[in-house]
Amino acid sequence: MRRSIFWKIALIILPIVLLINAALLLVAYKQAYDRSYDTCVERMKNGAGIVEEMIGFLDKNEISDGKNVGEALEYFCNQLDLPYIYVFELDPDTSSVHYLAIGFGKEATEEGRKELYKGKKMKITIPEQLLQVYNGQIKNGFDHVKNRFGETLICFTALRGIYDPATGKYDDLSGNPMILGMDLLLDNVNDELQRDFNQIFIYMVVLSILMVFLFAFIIHRMVSKPAKQMSAKMKTFVEDHGQEFKPFPVKGRDEFSEMSRSFNSMVENIHNYMDSIEVLNREKHTRQAELDIAGNIQMGLLGAHEYESDFFRIRARMRPARDVGGDLYDHIALEDGRVFFSVADVAGKGISAALFMSRAVTLLHLYAKMHYSPAEILRMFNDTLSENNPEGLFITTFVAFYDPKTRELTYANGGHNVPYVLSDRLIPLDGARGMAAGLFPGEDYEETSLQLKDGDCVFLYTDGVNEAKNVSDVLYSTERLEKKLSECLEQGGEDPLRFISDDLLKFSEGAEQNDDITILTMRVKAGGVKADEVKADGVKADEAVADGVKADEAVADADHQTETMHLKADKQELGRIKEKILQIPVDEELQKKLYLVAEEIFINICSYAYDVDGNGEAELTIRTGDTIEMIFRDWGKPFDPTKEVVELEEYDYDNSVGGMGRFLVRTLADEFEYEYRDGQNILRVDFHVTQ
Repeated sequence: MRRSIFWKIALIILPIVLLINAALLLVAYKQAYDRSYDTCVERMKNGAGIVEEMIGFLDKNEISDGKNVGEALEYFCNQLDLPYIYVFELDPDTSSVHYLAIGFGKEATEEGRKELYKGKKMKITIPEQLLQVYNGQIKNGFDHVKNRFGETLICFTALRGIYDPATGKYDDLSGNPMILGMDLLLDNVNDELQRDFNQIFIYMVVLSILMVFLFAFIIHRMVSKPAKQMSAKMKTFVEDHGQEFKPFPVKGRDEFSEMSRSFNSMVENIHNYMDSIEVLNREKHTRQAELDIAGNIQMGLLGAHEYESDFFRIRARMRPARDVGGDLYDHIALEDGRVFFSVADVAGKGISAALFMSRAVTLLHLYAKMHYSPAEILRMFNDTLSENNPEGLFITTFVAFYDPKTRELTYANGGHNVPYVLSDRLIPLDGARGMAAGLFPGEDYEETSLQLKDGDCVFLYTDGVNEAKNVSDVLYSTERLEKKLSECLEQGGEDPLRFISDDLLKFSEGAEQNDDITILTMRVKAGGVKADEVKADGVKADEAVADGVKADEAVADADHQTETMHLKADKQELGRIKEKILQIPVDEELQKKLYLVAEEIFINICSYAYDVDGNGEAELTIRTGDTIEMIFRDWGKPFDPTKEVVELEEYDYDNSVGGMGRFLVRTLADEFEYEYRDGQNILRVDFHVTQ
């Protein structure tokens, strides 16, 4: 039993879907891990600040004694869910440490309690960030290590001021500070994260498999199965000339139902025509009757002579020969706005060619409405016609889709004459070649595309044009056709269908026509695409960004002024910012709002964007007009202040660290927008000016 193409598609799609899901899961895991890690870092920074403040009230003797300090550190271990907090002296010259006080939390191991104790001295490899903390280069340093205790995050903070009871003052220990260390075990955090993501991955795999196979099953039931049934009935009809044909059952009003009605009607007409042939045989007009019936079948299956939309115009003409052949043309306007059109020529004469052509028309309709590509249409078309073709007929076919939204013409050619496009010059559509359909199953077909423009005209024809003869038995020829099309192009407004038809009549006047002559043209209308339907690279116009600023923000006229301030990420620059804001010609109340927001945002840049205050750079661009717009840029760590803005009633005044500033900015500003692009944090804040 032959496997349906849709199950093959499902087996192709499944690994792709799984790979995409796996990639998305990895990205999500990385982001979740980074967020978890950053949360741990912030948690330890906050904890270090609290412990540092407590130790600052102790004198050095109490710290050296270690007992009371150790109890306090143990209290903070339990409060902060940390296994170890300790104070030690660092000797960079000898790469050694001396533990002064140690506190153990609930997660501390027995091995850790034995190895870390007050008074212990040991040599270590000094981490770079610990050395920077010791030298005062950074406030908090972190070291991420993996050892026998597990994966551990260590936070270092320098204690530079200790109370001296002898003098009643604080001793400055900047030259030789004590170091506060805090350990956090990451294994539990990572294990929980890994368990969650493993469970999500299993759900995603199962769901992906179910969805892909459900999709294949639905498509098989709704499309493949009806198509096979129709094709089987068509084969039976051709084999027994419709003697045992039973009409298709018609249900609903979808495409298959419409095609079933059309085919039933066609069969009924053919039966009537065949009955007429029997009558005409008795009257000794069998041959001519057969030709008349075939001609009626042929003409009845052709599309309308003309079709016109806002975007294009299709015109077609067929002049049948006395011995009827199998020329056909077709065009279908699809629901997605595209138009499908084709021209074909069956190699044969008489009723067999007409019946073969009727089957070809039905198949082309079916595959076009199933939204197959041109190459797929010809491949399926060829395979279906080749399965049962006792008389060895074949058909040359050119199929194309035109999309008015993109103005793209996509086409494929199965052994047919090369069509042309009349544009700035005569362009042959010879970019895709293939075998005529109906003889050899399994053929592959090429397809290609061409961008059209206003006024371009696609010219399709059958070999009845270039092989037409005059009374001297001279062919019209492809060379003459190209010459006349070029003349038509030079004359501007001439319709190529009428121009070639008139020239062909003049050329073959007096000669007998021995083949069908078929011509179809599709002309692109000037200005046919509506402005609200045109997208620039698929992106709406109000989303197009130019150099970090929206397009409608890049306009500067007499009523709009733009100034950019280049700033150091240093809080001392607030004076310059305030001076600039006070120069904006708005009321005092709005000036206050502008400065409050600018101050909050700039302080956040100074405090968090760079490791050390004053070491980075920032820019402030101010645009004035109906809207006051402030755009802040920095090149520090990525941070989106528009996310997770806490509501006032939800703010925890006792335990929260930060967050109120973002609430302030969102409350005062009319618009608040952030993006991270090209290594820059870009924050845009808008205030509407009330006249």
